[in-house]
Amino acid sequence: MKKFSIMLLAALALGFTACEDYEPAQPQSNPQEPIMSAEGITVSVGNPTFDLNALENAGANAVVLNVVQAQNLPAAGELTFVMQLAGNEDFAGAQDVATEIVNNQVCVAPADWQAAHLKVLGKNPKTQDAYVRFAAYVVNGTSSVRVGNPNLYYGAHKVSVTPFPAAHEIEESYSIVIKGGETIALNHSGDQYDNPVFSLKLDIEAPIEWAIKGVKFAYAPVASETDELVGTLAEGEGFATMSTLGPWVLSVNMETLTYSFAPAFDNLWTPGDANGWNHGGSMMLSTTDYANYYGFANLSTGGFKFTSAADWNHINYGDGGEEGKLSTNGGAKDLTVAESGLYWCDVNIAALTWKATKIETIGVIGSFNGWSESLALTSEDGIFWTGTITLNDGDEYKFRCNNDWAINLGGDDEYTLVPGGANLKAPAAGTYTITLDLSVVPYACYLE
Repeated sequence: MKKFSIMLLAALALGFTACEDYEPAQPQSNPQEPIMSAEGITVSVGNPTFDLNALENAGANAVVLNVVQAQNLPAAGELTFVMQLAGNEDFAGAQDVATEIVNNQVCVAPADWQAAHLKVLGKNPKTQDAYVRFAAYVVNGTSSVRVGNPNLYYGAHKVSVTPFPAAHEIEESYSIVIKGGETIALNHSGDQYDNPVFSLKLDIEAPIEWAIKGVKFAYAPVASETDELVGTLAEGEGFATMSTLGPWVLSVNMETLTYSFAPAFDNLWTPGDANGWNHGGSMMLSTTDYANYYGFANLSTGGFKFTSAADWNHINYGDGGEEGKLSTNGGAKDLTVAESGLYWCDVNIAALTWKATKIETIGVIGSFNGWSESLALTSEDGIFWTGTITLNDGDEYKFRCNNDWAINLGGDDEYTLVPGGANLKAPAAGTYTITLDLSVVPYACYLE
């Protein structure tokens, strides 16, 4: 066994270090080997502030930990650490980051940290707090032994991280400016770097001259793209003409500085193997902004598509080649789910993204049961969900899925149920058969 003692080394400001460039490799975990005692390793935490771009420009790595003592290790083995990066103190969704020990300092390459940062905290280049902790291994060739039990981590602490800058600044809001007319705010949801697409439905009844404007910057379509349905934006003042009349959805991607006009439509259809590829038998998704569409659909592992009309002659959305991505190529592969059943679908036709959440249960919750747990409903076809409920006069209630509030339905009345809608109210005291009807859009419920 080798035994050595290491003095505490202070990290430089912003975590700069003399660590040489390296190509780290994460050790391969071998659960068949015994777990080593953790008693011989002592570490200390260095500077908790890191500017990844400054480190990269300086040709330096981030010093994330100092090894104060490491003893009772196998002579043939080498100590190493794997850093876990998370956006929360409980380390849910943490990403592993490889490290290297140089001169008793545990170092991380800025590019490796940046890659994990994007997965954990998103693309926004602002300085954010994160959490790090470290698993220790003794590596010998291609095998490794975890030091301590599988739940033992060293040096857990909060850090402040400034990631690499974005290619250009994306503002939080943008508007379309119509020359001689209105300035209308574009719709948007989420972080502007993670979702850089801003959109708006436009009813163009006469030719317009238009441009895009933020608080700081203005953009105009390049001069050669007047009346183009797809094009590029250039920073600066100016206008382009759109003279093709009709209802359109204008989508502006402020990351790629591109725009597109697409026909506006009120619903998406969900033809697929579950309904015999029959548009008339498929369930529909709704929208409030003509970019984001949502709703229930019976889906099958045999495949399905989203379509903009009840036929195959308009826009068909298929597999975009990446998880959660869509393609408008008519020859794109079918979309698939892991299990056949009822799903809640979220589709953004501007960003060409989709997500389907499996519905395991649908229930009713409200003041009649203290808002404590959903009263389960049953269904034979995934469309009509029924149960027996006892209500007092004035009781309020809602529908929710999977015993969780992520997907819940309410509304101003029983015939216009929407996600996150208002609480419904009992018409009078009594015991009712309650039915949730997913065959109509908007959704409806009946008390009988």
